[in-house]
Amino acid sequence: MLTRDKNFYDFVGRGLSSFGYEGNSFQAWIDEMFANKYNADATFSQMGFPLNPDIPINPTYEQLEATIRPYTMAAYVDIDSDGPTKSTDGLLLKMGKLPTFKHEITLSRKTLREQMMLADKIGNITPEMEGIVMDLLFYGIDDLLGGNYNTFLYQRHQIVSNKGKLVINAENNPLGIPVEVDFGVPKKNIKTSTWYTKSDDTVTEDSGVSGGTVDPIKVMRDVRRNATEKDFAPAGHWECDQVTFDDLISLPYFRKMYATFMRPDITDGDQKLSYANLVDDAAIKTFIEVRIGAPITIIDSVSAVEKFDTATKKISYSNLRSFNEGVLVYVPDGALGDVQCGRPIYMDTPGSRVALYDGGRTLIRQVFNDENMIQTVKSEVTGLVVPNKTRWFYYLTIKGA
Repeated sequence: MLTRDKNFYDFVGRGLSSFGYEGNSFQAWIDEMFANKYNADATFSQMGFPLNPDIPINPTYEQLEATIRPYTMAAYVDIDSDGPTKSTDGLLLKMGKLPTFKHEITLSRKTLREQMMLADKIGNITPEMEGIVMDLLFYGIDDLLGGNYNTFLYQRHQIVSNKGKLVINAENNPLGIPVEVDFGVPKKNIKTSTWYTKSDDTVTEDSGVSGGTVDPIKVMRDVRRNATEKDFAPAGHWECDQVTFDDLISLPYFRKMYATFMRPDITDGDQKLSYANLVDDAAIKTFIEVRIGAPITIIDSVSAVEKFDTATKKISYSNLRSFNEGVLVYVPDGALGDVQCGRPIYMDTPGSRVALYDGGRTLIRQVFNDENMIQTVKSEVTGLVVPNKTRWFYYLTIKGA
């Protein structure tokens, strides 16, 4: 009886070898395959939360209050005394344990079975077979790494739009455990100024705005001015969700104001609105930015989550807006904090292959499950987006109930 050992059916191992990856080949393959697609430093810097270079074994985070580094004046002392030492760190606001998030994919059992049967029949594994399995591996790991980046992005948008809070619950984490972290935005920075209400897709301008008792442009200007003059906040910008901006830009208040500025000869309110409704949204946005003295960054980000549908007994998918709707947030330009990660702890075992990604922050394991006769690729990250400028986060809730 002809018997095959496990190495004969190790398509991944043979594929790595045939592609020229020897030694710790799994690590080398991941480093090369995903070197350009995911750039952690660039990605997180674009989010306003660059990577913290420290990767501690003890997975805890520190929220240090950021300070503006001006060229402070020297101290006057006598000739024989030393000058005061400049401070280098901010005030420690909060410490806590970094959360861990994991997910995994199973290499198609059907495809693997077909390739195994073919290999058994012809007595060899061909390059075409190796290529099929390596493609499965590539797309599987790509799903995991992309999901990790989206997890961090969701953290970022939730913390910024949800008054400095990250709330992980059954809605956005149905297959995991709840997590809640409050990074402490000052209560004085959180205001409500109702500009509109919404029923289904119908947006109705609030009577206070229509009647002139609420002036949205002045409200936004006052927030920026108070931030600069009273809190000495650095230059900043506004952020809002795409849906919120679409609702805001449709309000007659902004359209009529634009028409008044561009066509002062039009005096009738209805004619002003008819004229302004023909104007591109980008022009209205630029006009608003000039009036409020700060740019508006529109966040168009949707996150997808998986959950088990008890009725159909299947996994279903649902989409969530990453940035909360109905809120405007004024935040400083540039970095708002950093991404802090813990060092993965793992063991090399005969039944798995191990690789690290993102500079040692992400653990990737290919595991052979003998009991279920499947091959699984698992991802594990211990990390959190940690803001350090929450004292300069300012909130306007503009959508009424």
